[in-house]
Amino acid sequence: MKVDNGDKGGDGMDIRLQHDNENAVLALIRSGRLPHTIILEGGEQEERDSAALLLAAGAVCREENPPCLSCNPCRKVLDGIHPDVFRPEPSKHLKSGILSLKDLRDHYLAQMSIRPNEADCKVYIFCDADKLLREDSQNALLKTIEEPPQSLYFIFTVPSAKSLLLTVRSRAHIITLHREDHKNEDTEAAAAQLIDGIVSLYEYDLLHTLYTLSDKERLESTLRVFTEKLRQALGFYSGVMTDDPSVKKLTRKLDRRRVIALIEITDEAVNRLKTNVNIQLLTTWLSSQYRRITWQK
Repeated sequence: MKVDNGDKGGDGMDIRLQHDNENAVLALIRSGRLPHTIILEGGEQEERDSAALLLAAGAVCREENPPCLSCNPCRKVLDGIHPDVFRPEPSKHLKSGILSLKDLRDHYLAQMSIRPNEADCKVYIFCDADKLLREDSQNALLKTIEEPPQSLYFIFTVPSAKSLLLTVRSRAHIITLHREDHKNEDTEAAAAQLIDGIVSLYEYDLLHTLYTLSDKERLESTLRVFTEKLRQALGFYSGVMTDDPSVKKLTRKLDRRRVIALIEITDEAVNRLKTNVNIQLLTTWLSSQYRRITWQK
């Protein structure tokens, strides 16, 4: 996505996001229901940073179809000078790259209740939050995350949402950014077949689909794309529309609670793939767990 410099000159700035990742972020912004806490996981660091800027611009932009990336508020966000968009940095007296609890309280928490300067809201972007925020700092933010003012938004970027406290994750909308090498026509088709197996009334359909994923790398790639589709389903429950037919199948068959349970089991399976696991035993276990979730009352 390219910034329009209009008549103000300059070289322009790029929001470096793959097409699907950009669409996922824009769909959330333009749903009219921007969550107050958002976690951006996956992708490369540059993708996560770009997505965070896009979300922040969407929050402060006052044009009809935000973010326009050419109005004054959007340009200030992209230039890092918007007075209502904050990017907390590590404490200067620490060499570990951590934001101390004292600095978090003194420089940020204490200011969150103060009215915005220019925009209708304030946005706090915690980049590499898994490194920046220790558990005590995440807990300190929790009360505000649980009961955020209408004019306050939090954005956390992390390689994996699991690196943040469960209490934070459970109150956030998670967007999983994919890497191009994890998503191609083959894995897209396999993930769609996996969804067909999950929503099917016949256990054989699910077992057969998982059996065909006997290659470790292909199974991992498929499960990652499947997780993205599950995340899209969660977005759909929050009012974010989707054109993906396989995601629509999920939302017609399963409720939010079951989709969250599927994400947790799939994440566990991906973690097991990083060990010396027997693929046949893993897929059998995964099939039983998927069936337990989809059949439970």
